Amino acid sequence: MEIQSATALVTGASRRIGRALALALANNGCGVAIHYNTSEAEALETKARVRERGVDGEVVQADLADSKECERLWKEAVHVMGVAPNILVNNASFFGRASLNDVSADGFDHAIAVNVRAPMLLAQAMNWELAPEAIGKIFNINDRRQVYRSRFTYAVTNSALTGMTKALAVSLAPRIQVNELRLGVILPLSDDETDNVPSYSSRTLGPARRTGTLDEVCQAVISVIGNDYINGASISVDGGLSAID
Repeated sequence: MEIQSATALVTGASRRIGRALALALANNGCGVAIHYNTSEAEALETKARVRERGVDGEVVQADLADSKECERLWKEAVHVMGVAPNILVNNASFFGRASLNDVSADGFDHAIAVNVRAPMLLAQAMNWELAPEAIGKIFNINDRRQVYRSRFTYAVTNSALTGMTKALAVSLAPRIQVNELRLGVILPLSDDETDNVPSYSSRTLGPARRTGTLDEVCQAVISVIGNDYINGASISVDGGLSAID
């Protein structure tokens, strides 16, 4: 796919990884529909920065926990951009803290809705509305550490998203390629987003002994957009897993 003049929808694009991906796409000539749920001011800032790159940037709001909102999000993105996006980045996620003993049925359903169902509904919408001659790219942003004792539902959705990525890749091939990025510890580069940055042990960071950068995440996405063969892959953007003693 030629990224220049393509159109993307990036969920959770108001800040951090989502914003960085939106700006990286814009840097390469891609128009961006910037999704947010509650962070309107940050989303509008992302829009301004996208437009500074000389491409179209529009803001779309939706609560991804609501299936009807997901459907509206896609329709609104098509409306404001004037064309169905042919790049979809499912970056938004629910990272709630709850152990197995603490999780409720409603909390479990909410995590599944945001982290798994919403990416599926948006992928389905892309499949229905993408022009027949167009090539599509879907990226599911995931976590390389799939199990968290203190975040039970998040851990379940990590594994579910990996499985769904593979199922979507088969279902949508060959016209739409679907891959996931499994991220290690990624920290922001900008000065205004470095407050309250936690420290990490060498075991958490892995052999690289450092955190990853937003630029390195963006480089991976831009690279795969230019490759029309990679499909159904789990791509690690990570400094490597430490050996277990």
